[in-house]
Amino acid sequence: MFKTNDLGTAAFLMLKGSILRDAYINDRKIFVFEFDGDEAKNRQIAIEYLNSECSKFDAQVKNLKKVLNSGYK
Repeated sequence: MFKTNDLGTAAFLMLKGSILRDAYINDRKIFVFEFDGDEAKNRQIAIEYLNSECSKFDAQVKNLKKVLNSGYK
């Protein structure tokens, strides 16, 4: 089983065909996504995501949210 708390990584894993086993918010209020299958394969897909344009796009979306939440004018 492969676990991640990153929404972008979880979405990319699903896009690449990994099967989501469970998704929940833990007692520390953190997202947890659990994937079935070969952990090494899922880890490699997660690394592929981190090196992809998708990850860069996701980072910019997060930056824009921070700008809006900071009251930037």
